[in-house]
Amino acid sequence: MTDSEPTLIVHPHEGTPDPTDTPEALNRAIKKLASSTMPVAIDVERASGFRYSDRAYLIQIRREDAGTFLIDADALPHLHSLGEALQNAVWILHAADQDLPSLRGANLHAPELFDTEVAAQLLGFERIGLAAVLEQTLGVTLDKEHQASDWSNRPLPRSWLRYAALDVEFLTQLYRVLSRELYDAGRWDWAEQEFAHILSREPKPADPNKWRSIPGAGKIRTRRQLAILQQLWRAREAIAREQDIAPTRLISNRTLVSLAFKPPRNKRALLSIQEMRRPRTRSHTDEWIRAIRHAKCMSETDLPPLRKPVAPGTLPKVSGWRSAHPDELARLKTIRRAIEPLAKELGIDPAVLLEPRVQKRLAWDGPVLRPDEMREYLRRRGARAWQIERVAGALVKATN
Repeated sequence: MTDSEPTLIVHPHEGTPDPTDTPEALNRAIKKLASSTMPVAIDVERASGFRYSDRAYLIQIRREDAGTFLIDADALPHLHSLGEALQNAVWILHAADQDLPSLRGANLHAPELFDTEVAAQLLGFERIGLAAVLEQTLGVTLDKEHQASDWSNRPLPRSWLRYAALDVEFLTQLYRVLSRELYDAGRWDWAEQEFAHILSREPKPADPNKWRSIPGAGKIRTRRQLAILQQLWRAREAIAREQDIAPTRLISNRTLVSLAFKPPRNKRALLSIQEMRRPRTRSHTDEWIRAIRHAKCMSETDLPPLRKPVAPGTLPKVSGWRSAHPDELARLKTIRRAIEPLAKELGIDPAVLLEPRVQKRLAWDGPVLRPDEMREYLRRRGARAWQIERVAGALVKATN
């Protein structure tokens, strides 16, 4: 690690490459990348907040002896051959769980993973963003100006391409430094288990009650108003999905909740709201009115309940345990007190030593377990072997 002032890097060492956006250019890139056996540094740029989908619009790939390639995944949707050229070495990503779904959607599947964010967590870094980790290890920092840009724009500005290339410029060097630190700390095995867990993790199923997470929805106090919010949310989702536009660019969450509280009686009343007169929103006036009327006509038995139903296998929010589940909350506090000193001794965050979801599940289930039973319980709940080895004994004492 370095304590000196970090150096701001504004240009890739080899210059900013042009985007690879034609089949011919892709074939040339594949040929160069396939000739290497070096690790694959890879990153993804999406259009979150602008588009409905979470697909990749630009994929940055670097192998130290082949160079950096900026793959236009919008112009080149069929990248299976590219993925095949990258199967002979570890893939290096930062916060891989964010990018792997988009890469898989582009037919790019990592054969082996090294996640620099996870490595930093296992080494006890307090700041784990890529820029922060680069500062602490290599003494360099990057400008993150275009992190939240609309990467579906074409053509991409030269400054954006430069930013994208820099995101993979130092990943291989960072991989080497963090790997050495993990080995020296005796934590390489921990990292391997974490990387394998990330690659094998199943995607979360869609939440049918996602509409309830809209900010302000919790203030609604009648089932009829909730039904209006639900139907408006569904209409917004359908339109956004069809047009591949971020839902909040049609109607803001605040306006959606406001319409649920005070639903307009007709089109004139709806269009008296300034936001609803925007061309993109106004063109769907019939859909908004139809959603409101449908909710108003729903029978009492079909109205959504005031409280979000707890899906099978899931737990209610901990914030509600104090009044409804005090015994479970007491157990959770005991479990946390058992984990915290172990994590402090290792110099890592308690959530890294044992995921909060596992802690909450153990508190909820409330089993009294022998050491071998506790280890099996933690394994079934997704804890990794290195975690189980370090927490099982303390959890047996804490819960018995």
